[in-house]
Amino acid sequence: MFLRSWNPDDAELLARAASSACGSAGWADPLQPRLLSAVLVHVLSFEADLDALEPITVAEVAAAIPDHRRRRQLVDLLISLELICNPIPQTLSDSVDAWAAGLGVDDDDAVRVAREFAAGEVVRATADFVRSTYSDMDDAQRAELDRRLEQFGNKAYYFTVEEDPTIAGPYLALEHCKPGTLGRALWDFYAERGFLFPGQMGAVNPELALHDWGHVLYDYGTTSIGEVQAAAFKAASSEFHGVDLQFFGTLMIYQSALLNSYVTGSHPRGELGLPDAECRVADAIRRGRVCTLDPFAPGLDFFDYVHEDIEELRERWNIVPAAVGLDCPCVVCARRAGATA
Repeated sequence: MFLRSWNPDDAELLARAASSACGSAGWADPLQPRLLSAVLVHVLSFEADLDALEPITVAEVAAAIPDHRRRRQLVDLLISLELICNPIPQTLSDSVDAWAAGLGVDDDDAVRVAREFAAGEVVRATADFVRSTYSDMDDAQRAELDRRLEQFGNKAYYFTVEEDPTIAGPYLALEHCKPGTLGRALWDFYAERGFLFPGQMGAVNPELALHDWGHVLYDYGTTSIGEVQAAAFKAASSEFHGVDLQFFGTLMIYQSALLNSYVTGSHPRGELGLPDAECRVADAIRRGRVCTLDPFAPGLDFFDYVHEDIEELRERWNIVPAAVGLDCPCVVCARRAGATA
């Protein structure tokens, strides 16, 4: 759960830690301090000049933060700041590694995958990344995925590779849900984009379709920034082991271009070029932190809610409205505008 356990009282400590770990030798990419500042402002209501903060060591942070969960969330933040860079400087990789080791979370999948990407081991890293996002499967689900992978290759991770009317039928039937319901909103989401429905050959598979329910509930589109926002929201709201990696994956697909998407292919570097993109991502984290719905919760089936009003569901699950639009008034955007004037 991305930064879910951190609160405004800890914001200065988080800012000093992230700046010391990722910026002590100079920021490798201008988006790094902007994204960190946006997270601090929009998620923790903390404004600071990062360059003026007093450095802190990993040992000092370890002493101040004994909780393993919060340590892991800090390292996840460091990894996100690392993976938006291309290339990733060796000094940055070494620093993040040292902080992960010093905080006792260097055995995390995210650290291992980040290391492989930083070393240029793209094929291996991509395979490990994809497998890690499926790591919470039960034995039966894992066996079925392994069967599909053996028969159809890596496309089975994300696509429907065997026509299955029993899966497609319920999705197609959503057309008949009343306007304003969750079910009709998902059907419209697919129909308006010309997407096939899960269970139809070549469509996304039911596992990936979970992502689309999120798009609809969180009200994020399928643009580059919309994909990153949806992944950031999920990363802050879910206990699912692979959800942080999914967020990192969108950053690598749409910003650093370290990762090619199995679904949409390769993307040019720096697609998060909107003036307030970092604030939109931070606001998605803010929204995810307060949401009471874990989209990967065991036993959750969105089809149980397809006839319910989507606004009532948002209220029930505390899916609060987005607070950042095209013209973000925050200090981060004001600072950026002043630097480019």
